[in-house]
Amino acid sequence: MKRLKPGVALLLIAPLLGELVSGHQTLLEFINPVNFIVTALPYGFGAVICRELRIRWGKGWFSLVLLGIAFGLYEEAIVARSFWDPHWSELGALGNYTYWQGVSWTYAEVLIHFHLTISIISSVVLTEIIYFDQRQKQWVNNRGLVACFAGLALWMPVLMVLNPFMPPLSGFIIAWITIAGLVYAAWRLPAWIFPRRPGRSIHPFWYGVTGAVNMTVVFMTVFILSEINPSWLPGWPVMFAFVAILDALAFWLLMHWSGNGTDWDDRHRLALIIGMLAFFIVFIGLTDLSNGFSGSSIVAVAAAWLLWKLWIRTRARHTSIGNHPKDVQETSAS
Repeated sequence: MKRLKPGVALLLIAPLLGELVSGHQTLLEFINPVNFIVTALPYGFGAVICRELRIRWGKGWFSLVLLGIAFGLYEEAIVARSFWDPHWSELGALGNYTYWQGVSWTYAEVLIHFHLTISIISSVVLTEIIYFDQRQKQWVNNRGLVACFAGLALWMPVLMVLNPFMPPLSGFIIAWITIAGLVYAAWRLPAWIFPRRPGRSIHPFWYGVTGAVNMTVVFMTVFILSEINPSWLPGWPVMFAFVAILDALAFWLLMHWSGNGTDWDDRHRLALIIGMLAFFIVFIGLTDLSNGFSGSSIVAVAAAWLLWKLWIRTRARHTSIGNHPKDVQETSAS
């Protein structure tokens, strides 16, 4: 990856995580050039845009969170329109469970969770860890950024041709207003929303455990259990509240440990991302055993090995400059 420019690396890492490592596409589907351009590459456009806007605006990690939510809404509510379609193929048993007043509520919530944590945050932070010496710099010029915006905009009409389902106009308008509000807030809010304070010096392992438990519980309860026996689940508002509370608890714990995101380093951030990706790596690794070989186990082994190599290098880098360095520039970029 270090042989690539960081902007190009992020353009590739985002679809790798969002589509391939997540198990949304098989290896053969992912490497199909047409399929890659139409369904996977726009993840890279979104990640580059979110990261570049945060850097150019001089904002902190919370702006990246807001932009990540905005991307998730654009991808699912505007481009794919999966939030509104009661017959969306990936709903499965959730189709009758979570659909109310024209929206698949729990499904929408979990997809926003996924795009925020995997498509945007994991992609951006992983790339910034690889290119740690260029963390504060712009990675694409104005022409490249405009090209990313154009690619992301063209994603909508292309998928509308492939999936002609149209949601109610009121829902479409509300989604656009929400996206605009999130982007505006990311631009206008100060770089530091939460006060700086000392962290708790928690070992990176526990960041990984937090990410793994959060992602596993969310996807197991909403998707896996519903497929096994939907009658096991309570009413969808209860599950909607459960996921929201689970995410709020994980967020509070991470902020408590990291001094509101000001007192941790790349070891902690990488451990958190590895934990969040662990569920998908295990899941796709087992897919070949249950559904026949599709190359998913190869992806799982490669992803695990590459993350391990990155962990070794990141740990060695921080060990060489001292235990838990207080690099203000590094933490402010996170």
